Amino acid sequence: MDPSLDSAPISPGSHDLGSGSAGIWTRRQALTVLTRGQLQAALRRGDWVELWPCVFADAGFVHTPEQRAFAAVLACGGADQPVPVPGAPGTRRLRAYAFGRTAARVHGFLLIDDDDPATGAREHRLDDVGGWLTGRHPRHPRPDGQLAVLRRHQPTLGEGDLMLLPSGLWTTTPLRTLVDCARLLSREALVCAIDDALHRCLVSPEDLDRATADRTWCAGAVALRQAVRLSDARAESPAETLARLLLLPVLPDLEPQVKVYDAAGRVVARLDLGDRRQRFAVEADGRRATPARRWWPRTAPATVGPRPRAGTPSAAPGSSCAAARPSWSVA
Repeated sequence: MDPSLDSAPISPGSHDLGSGSAGIWTRRQALTVLTRGQLQAALRRGDWVELWPCVFADAGFVHTPEQRAFAAVLACGGADQPVPVPGAPGTRRLRAYAFGRTAARVHGFLLIDDDDPATGAREHRLDDVGGWLTGRHPRHPRPDGQLAVLRRHQPTLGEGDLMLLPSGLWTTTPLRTLVDCARLLSREALVCAIDDALHRCLVSPEDLDRATADRTWCAGAVALRQAVRLSDARAESPAETLARLLLLPVLPDLEPQVKVYDAAGRVVARLDLGDRRQRFAVEADGRRATPARRWWPRTAPATVGPRPRAGTPSAAPGSSCAAARPSWSVA
């Protein structure tokens, strides 16, 4: 190819590419406003980056989970959706939509196995797409040298399992996404995702109980039921959830966000995890955990549990440190 094409001007219409798909476009869409030479020149100059075969975006940006989902959906034929169904006038359906891990990232769920140096998990390389088109699982090298994998699924959807985002992306709902992740994620990762969804009120405990009951014989039903039983909407970070799961065999009564009061009924601290019966406190520090807080003086009287009522005897002085056992009394 003539190297002089690298300096050829780009058609003004190229600026509209990806306007309806969060800045992601396909080769077919690009060729409606550019020549093949201009397309190849944009790639050689580094103006564009190829996220999946024949799926492009502007280079030099960190792409959002929604853009990443759009790229995966477009790689599976999800452009210009929904499409007419042959032989069924008036009926339309989706070729592809964000599913599983990809949908979880779109909803903002914290997937601890996306990159975990402790376990070696590298699931950030995986994307999941649902749809009715079968085909191979595409693989594509990432800029960091790792191989990205796009997994296709053909789930059976119920009414209300899909939603359309303002950007035009079709994805599974938060509830359906958690159900699908039950057969894709580890137990700890699934509990962290459910805790996050409950804490942000994206789903309710009643929704999860209903989904569990409706899928008794489905794949992942046992994992979903166990994860729902272990979930707690009070957890504010994956670090708190993981600490609670780790200590569950020896401290089954740990509760998130336990408030500590002084004798006057003022809140002097809030514990990430606390066992009221054992007078045991745990502080979990993680990537999204709350910053370190200033603890109260070791000689200050403190009470763990509900806010003290009038007439409650003063608590004995106690100390406060992570995984400590001070002499607090529960009101």
